[in-house]
Amino acid sequence: MIRLLNGYEINYTEDFDKFFQNLLEAIIFESKQSSIRKKKEEGETRNERDIFLQEIMDNCIYVTHQLFTLYQDNEKLTKFIITGFIFNSIMMSLPGYSQVIKIPDDGGADTVH
Repeated sequence: MIRLLNGYEINYTEDFDKFFQNLLEAIIFESKQSSIRKKKEEGETRNERDIFLQEIMDNCIYVTHQLFTLYQDNEKLTKFIITGFIFNSIMMSLPGYSQVIKIPDDGGADTVH
């Protein structure tokens, strides 16, 4: 299980894509809720967007530290999770590269696979 800074927990699942989606949604939602609360604190001068981005980064750092700890106990699972993170990040980025990635002899087809 992965825990966020506010204590919210995301359980591992056999389906990595589901786990990854749950983790992303939790980080975004919980970071947003935290930014709303922090913006209301007396003396807070940052705008909510900046607080939100800081909360996302802080949660990402916190999750990364947990993965380093998990690595000591379960190296195989940690490698799988990190590989999945990288793969999913690339898959989400591919649409932005659709005009850049073309095989020279494919007649300019837009399909990448």
